[in-house]
Amino acid sequence: METIKLYNGTVTLLFDREKHAFYKEGKRITGVTTYTGVLDKPALIPWATKMMGIYLHQNWDLAKVKTEEEKFILIEAAKKEYRNIREEAAELGKEAHAWAEEFTKGNKPKMPENEQVRNAVAAFLDWFKQSGIKITAQEKFIYSKKYNYAGIMDWEGKKDGSLLIGDYKVTNAIYDEMRFQLALYWQAREEESGKEYNEGHIIQFGKQTAEFARLLIPRREYLKDLKAALGCVQIKNRLNELRYGN
Repeated sequence: METIKLYNGTVTLLFDREKHAFYKEGKRITGVTTYTGVLDKPALIPWATKMMGIYLHQNWDLAKVKTEEEKFILIEAAKKEYRNIREEAAELGKEAHAWAEEFTKGNKPKMPENEQVRNAVAAFLDWFKQSGIKITAQEKFIYSKKYNYAGIMDWEGKKDGSLLIGDYKVTNAIYDEMRFQLALYWQAREEESGKEYNEGHIIQFGKQTAEFARLLIPRREYLKDLKAALGCVQIKNRLNELRYGN
């Protein structure tokens, strides 16, 4: 467990990095991504179905899969394929995040061996050189006293006198629900620091294309996103009350 001190040492969190779980005074704290996880993701089911179909197409060998039991085992494996792909993508994303963190600290990390991670890193470098942003903090723990949630935001920085907050995404695109994750980080950071941030940035790095995309969120749009994100908090908390009585 890592001990995290926030709010000038007045708030103590414990963080289990393996489980990505936060605790405060012996109780588990809901994470930002758990709250935003209540959102509908319409592209997920078609994608998962497609991954299942591809797996079956590649592995359905009538010469080898003969019995009903063998068919059942193959179909069950196909059902899990999207999870395997998602977990692998998450690990690649972590590696790219770690490389970017080391680079922005002023270190010279070795280029990754994995081609997809190298592509993401190349996209990050292109963005970083073009952005003109000075990164002032990264992988920063956040906690909201007001709403009792925790998380780790990717970075904050400055440009032309403006305070910025940002999130890296090693994905195929920037999706709308990413805005709400950033909004909760943004709210907690302002709550603790007492500062007002001017812009939010979601930066997507392509694993296949080595290109980047960015979404700039001005403060007026953040305030709208925050209202929606807090709706996620309310929904999840109410579901927990109904299911678990807490």
